[in-house]
Amino acid sequence: MSDPIKDGGPAFPTDSEQQNGPHSWHYEGLSMRDYFAGQALAGCLANDNVRGSFGDIASDAYKQADAIIAQREVTQ
Repeated sequence: MSDPIKDGGPAFPTDSEQQNGPHSWHYEGLSMRDYFAGQALAGCLANDNVRGSFGDIASDAYKQADAIIAQREVTQ
């Protein structure tokens, strides 16, 4: 069995203490992994030299996001 994917936690955490009352809500939002992958994907798609299927490019974006999260753990 493989280790669970580390997502880095929420990218834009909210203060749930401020959400009180009958219409309160709680939403974790994007994980840091999804945010980093989205940023990497945008950079890849903006580069005319990047070639491959969208699936391959998206997979590479998540590999880059995973590398960023791993590096953050080393440097923190």
